[in-house]
Amino acid sequence: MALKKCTSLAVIAIAASIWIGCSSKEDKAKYDTFYGSGSKAREESALTALQAERRTAIEKPAAEVAKPASGADSSKAAPAADTTAAAPAKPAGRKAVPAEVSALLNKHACLACHNPYDKVIGPAYAEVAKKNYSVDQIVELVHAPKPEHWPGFPPMAPMTHVPKADIAIIATWINTL
Repeated sequence: MALKKCTSLAVIAIAASIWIGCSSKEDKAKYDTFYGSGSKAREESALTALQAERRTAIEKPAAEVAKPASGADSSKAAPAADTTAAAPAKPAGRKAVPAEVSALLNKHACLACHNPYDKVIGPAYAEVAKKNYSVDQIVELVHAPKPEHWPGFPPMAPMTHVPKADIAIIATWINTL
């Protein structure tokens, strides 16, 4: 008798929690914002903010270098500071990443491990460009990485979910570096 009573109470409790849990459109909208399409917009805005922070971090030391020294030599120091102030903001030989390529790199999370000119976890794209891989070779290496090509770096996971057309666009850009 006690078992039948507990079972029926458990069923009632489960039904009540389901009924209360799926209560409103507001809850569904909050869920969608956090886990659904809203999360992509949030990720993109966070990436944009991070890139802006990095740019200001690069520009800030350049502005500090550009400040003239105090004293009588300030007129002599100013021209030298102007030439060094521009160098840290954009080092020589570094091209900007095209918008289409940047969108693909963000979409497929490539920038989590790679950077155009600096080593992060994996090699910089400029280092990949020095290996003179063809576009087809880069597509194959993204789908089936060969760690022996990059000693000293952790092995890359196969990125088979990335479409070949997207990799081809990225690979064409890499070969321009």
